[in-house]
Amino acid sequence: MAHPRTTRLPVVALACALTGVCVRAQAAGDTTPHFDQPLTLVQLTDLALSNNPATRIAWAEVRNSDAGVELARAGYWPQLTVAYDYERQKSAAGTTGTAAPETLYGPSVDLSWLLFDFGARSGTVDAAKYSRTAAELDANQTLQDLILEVEQDYYQVLGLQAVQDADLQSVQDASANLENASQRKTSGLATIGDVYQAQAALAGAKLALQTAQGQLASARGTLAIALGYPADTLVPLAPWENEISAKMPEENVHDLLAQAAQARPELLASKAQQQAAVSSLEAARGQGWPNLTLNGNAGRTTSKIGGTKSTANTYDADLTLSFPLFSGFANQAAVRQAQAAADVADATNVQLIQAVQLEVWQAYQNMRTAVSNLDTADLQLKSSQQAADVTQARYKNGLDSILDVLSAQATLANARVQQVQARLNWFAALAAMGHAMGGLDVPKDKVQLP
Repeated sequence: MAHPRTTRLPVVALACALTGVCVRAQAAGDTTPHFDQPLTLVQLTDLALSNNPATRIAWAEVRNSDAGVELARAGYWPQLTVAYDYERQKSAAGTTGTAAPETLYGPSVDLSWLLFDFGARSGTVDAAKYSRTAAELDANQTLQDLILEVEQDYYQVLGLQAVQDADLQSVQDASANLENASQRKTSGLATIGDVYQAQAALAGAKLALQTAQGQLASARGTLAIALGYPADTLVPLAPWENEISAKMPEENVHDLLAQAAQARPELLASKAQQQAAVSSLEAARGQGWPNLTLNGNAGRTTSKIGGTKSTANTYDADLTLSFPLFSGFANQAAVRQAQAAADVADATNVQLIQAVQLEVWQAYQNMRTAVSNLDTADLQLKSSQQAADVTQARYKNGLDSILDVLSAQATLANARVQQVQARLNWFAALAAMGHAMGGLDVPKDKVQLP
């Protein structure tokens, strides 16, 4: 699994070439990106996968696990050590005096090769392989989590933009109502109370608009951070679709649950971690059994006593069978610890399966609710608009009071927001379902663990 380059300039250039999204800086030293065109969801996702530090962390974990496999395999190789010894000694020569000092020096090569054990090395290697598989799957899950985050932030910004537009329309309507009430009061057709009611409605509409503007600014910062940019980066967004074709998945919920269990990288990573824990248990058990080691040594020693110098070559080899009789109960404790870790991994896998099933179930039910709410919200907005128009006309003719007008306008403002929320809920439910299903439909026979 290749890791994308994290140097900023090549990544930006690649994103520009592939997606047409060109990011530039205004001046030297200005690190704030500037975009030449509104960005679609696909383009935003590409930028996030290139810039967000979560992807770099995920690929670093994969490289770390790759090194762990090589480290575990090192136990199958012989260990060679080169040394150079230098020794000077002087000893007493009986009662008559001291002997001449002796100097010993020379190189040597030592070899130690573990030929056979009872599964300690193989268990360690298997555990490292499963851990690498888990890291790769976790990286896949990280990418899918980031994609979901970008989708949610994108639709949240668009939804709040639509809410802001709806609240702005409500402010304009409330301003028109205040102007009408003031004119009717001047002509004696309304009271000062009508003017106060209209002023209060206008203040409420402005408050809602200000709240939506603050929420929109916060959502824009969240999206910029998800893309890997500073929070104050202004990212222009392409608008969402005017026409929504909302429909439920063709599969029933039981089939979706089964598919998620086979396609969700998080679940597959948990299974790999479970196998890694089992392999670590086998390795711990192997530590308590004997092992056979080949040891060898070759050296050249030069001895110098006074003016006499002699050289000798030495060679030796031996096979050593060692059996750990007692190690302070360390081996037994290591086995119990590994067994507990395997039990934790097994329970964690079951717990995660239940969590994924609940996520799929909730996403499915949210989709059903969102599909039904779309038509209802559209009908509510249409009816509220008609009622507001009729009430406004009746008010001008003196048939309705200002309270009737303000009530109809409040209902219309709420219907506008509800329609936006219904659209936002649909897109959010669609994104959540894709994430819950693992993004890709992976058949059972295609899932392979080492």
